[in-house]
Parts: sequence; C-alpha cells; structure tokens
Amino acid sequence: MLFMRETRVSIVVLVSVVAGLVAASCGSGTTSQPAATTASQPASKSSAGFQCPVRGPFDASSGYYSQFYEDYILSYVFRDQKSGTYVDVGANDPDKSSLTKYFYLAGWRGVNIEPNPDMLALLKKARTEDVNVGVGVSDAPGILTFYRFKSVPGISTFDRDIAMRHNKRGFAFDEMKIPVVPLNKVLDDIERTKHGFDFLNADVEGFERQVLSSIDFKQHPATVVMAEATAPETDNPTYQHWESILTSAGYIYGMDDGLNRYYVHPAHRDLLTRFVEVNYCVQMDKLSKHIHLNGFAEDPH
Repeated sequence: MLFMRETRVSIVVLVSVVAGLVAASCGSGTTSQPAATTASQPASKSSAGFQCPVRGPFDASSGYYSQFYEDYILSYVFRDQKSGTYVDVGANDPDKSSLTKYFYLAGWRGVNIEPNPDMLALLKKARTEDVNVGVGVSDAPGILTFYRFKSVPGISTFDRDIAMRHNKRGFAFDEMKIPVVPLNKVLDDIERTKHGFDFLNADVEGFERQVLSSIDFKQHPATVVMAEATAPETDNPTYQHWESILTSAGYIYGMDDGLNRYYVHPAHRDLLTRFVEVNYCVQMDKLSKHIHLNGFAEDPH
C-alpha cells in the first residue's frame, strides 16, 4: 500500500546532487526509454544528458500499471532487455496495480505467488504463460492463518496485528488456513527460476522478513530485489528488520521510491547508474505532481 512521509529533502540540493552523480558516472549520457513505452510518448531530458520517460497519471492510461513507480523504475533499469523472468511474491491482481503486467505485455514471463484464492483465480485466467502458485511464503513450511479482506484484497495478510488494525478502520476479514513454504522450495520446482532470474518483488503486507529469509540468494540469485519498506497503513519504516538479509548476501542498495526499496546483485552493480538516473526521474515527476519527495502523498503546499 502507499503511505505518506514528511519531506525533508531540499529540492535544489537533491536535483543538483543527483545530476552531478549521473554526470560523473555516465559522462555525456545517452538517450533511453523503457522498452515497452509507447513510441510517441514524450520524454523530459535531464541536465546530465539522459531522458526521463513520462510517468503520466497513476492509472493504466499511462502505459504503466503498478500502484506507484515500481514498473516505471524497473522498466528503465532493464530497458535493454526484450525478455526476462520475474518472481512476484504477493502478486495480488493481474491487472489492477500490478507490478508485472507491464513486463508480461512486453514479453517477459515469470512466477506469481499468491495465497488469496480469489486473486489466484484471476491470475490463472489472465497469466496463462506465467507460473501461478497458490501458497504463502514463509521461512518454514507449515499452515498459517491468512486474513483475507475481500473488499480490499491488497491488504490481506498473514500478520494478525496488521489485520486487526485494518479491522478497526472498518474493513472486515475472514480467516483461512493456507499452506506456506520457503521461497527456495517454489523456485526449486520451476525450471525457469532454478538458477536465477531478473527481479524479485516482495509485497506481502508485513511478511517481508519471512519471505527474504526463505531464499538462498547464492542458489537463486535475483539481479534486482525490491520489497515494500514501510508498515501497512503507516509511514513507519520497516526495512531495518530485513535489509541485513540482503546486504549479508552482497546486495547493494539502489534507491527508495518512498514506498519500496531496491537492491542490486553485486555481479550487476553496473545497474546502479540506472538507478541513480531513474531516481532523478522519479523525483522530478514527484515535483511535477506535488508529491512528497520521500513519500507518496500529495504535498498540500
């Protein structure tokens, strides 16, 4: 889900520092756009010499489908790849606020892991060339209680405390017993992901640590790992509870879009330059939309 954070960043300093970093790492830079961006879509050029694709409104008319900047960012980072493999833990709806729809339409294929049987049925219908797995992911196999919110499926969770907070706000849930397995188990059973893949997304409403601790990144290296970095319905950061799992595996921090954090495998550290560039693009787009630079909510000023 999307959350507000109070902005503390000087706009002038931010833009000049980011542009300087890009210029230092890229020289004169090159013009580039995400692979699946409409050819007629205009782009804004930075002072460092690269172009920022237009994000547009946060709906499907923009050509992007994720709830925030997720597919915009990753499509820029992987802009040279015509195909690839994703693993989406907590895939939810195949269309609404989907991180992977952009890539699926562009020719990528992957694995969608979704414990909610309602959402799994939609995934199986819409993503016939993906592998759709109806389990939960945790650091140990077993059976856990899943709190399903039918009216807002995206806030469904395995965390009872989070479920009760949603319930106090007027959202009703029902309880289901769902099998959970380590992510290693899912990846081992699928040929496409046995030896690595392009990006992993963990959007699991408070269960990020359990997911990330259940994968052996040496056995199943992901080029980029992203995870929701704040507690559901709050602006409280949670990445401190799981970031060490990634850094211990050698992953390098790439950026924070105000909702998610992105990390790069050390073998692909050349992608860090693209994260610097697209971070600049995201910040400039936020300025144009009057969104807090280090959050998602509209700045009333």
